Amino acid sequence: MNESTGKKLLMTFLAFLLGCETCFSGVPVPNVKLTLITVSSDTTYISPGESGSESYTVPLRVEFCSSLTSDDGREYVLFPEWQVTRSYTDGDTPKSESYLKRQESNTEYEFTDWGNFQVTFSWSYRDKDSLNTIPGYDIAPMGFVIDDSEVKLFNAFSPNDDGINDDYRIYVRSIARLEIAIFNRWGQLIKSISGKTEDILTPEDEATRDADGGYLINCWDGKHNGKVVSDGVYFINVKAIGAGGKVYERKADINVLTGTGIRR
Repeated sequence: MNESTGKKLLMTFLAFLLGCETCFSGVPVPNVKLTLITVSSDTTYISPGESGSESYTVPLRVEFCSSLTSDDGREYVLFPEWQVTRSYTDGDTPKSESYLKRQESNTEYEFTDWGNFQVTFSWSYRDKDSLNTIPGYDIAPMGFVIDDSEVKLFNAFSPNDDGINDDYRIYVRSIARLEIAIFNRWGQLIKSISGKTEDILTPEDEATRDADGGYLINCWDGKHNGKVVSDGVYFINVKAIGAGGKVYERKADINVLTGTGIRR
């Protein structure tokens, strides 16, 4: 290669780089974010590639916001598409579904279902003075979890057939699966329950449903081998999976007081 040819190749390469720089500088940049607003007006902002740092409860209002900026002084038209996918557990079965699709730059939606939600933003654009639409580059997805599940354990009951607090119950809401084990002070298993919550619930349990959709589940009548146990302290271990995937491991003492009627 002679010197003249080398100079020509160098000039061609520099012209190519200059052209690329001009091309890249003309690509508008999308500004994308989610704003999560709870019932108590607590606000969380989520950018591409991020997920909410906690589980949220329903109803959850989500604002979807997008716009374009550019450094070439030109005006561009944005064509956005938001897609929301919901993953959740139905009993023991994992499920996933297309949940929401919107094509506005800025929109909002109130979520009333639980689950793991992934939001993807795809886009294209065109110069205001052009009819040619250009696909945009990939934007990292955003995510958040809605899980309004709850487990509450109580610490005493009186299995003496006086009609007041005769059975030991736990409170659950939006729980998909339960494992319950009750032991005496020597570690002997007294009672165990395991399975899908919908299979564990009795008609009596379902009758306790409250306005939030929670139930009092009857776990123990205070008997072992057909006889009411002695007064004293017993122990309960509960493992549960919320409908949105949240895992619970709870332990508590149970005071059995057959001589006392206790109103919860």
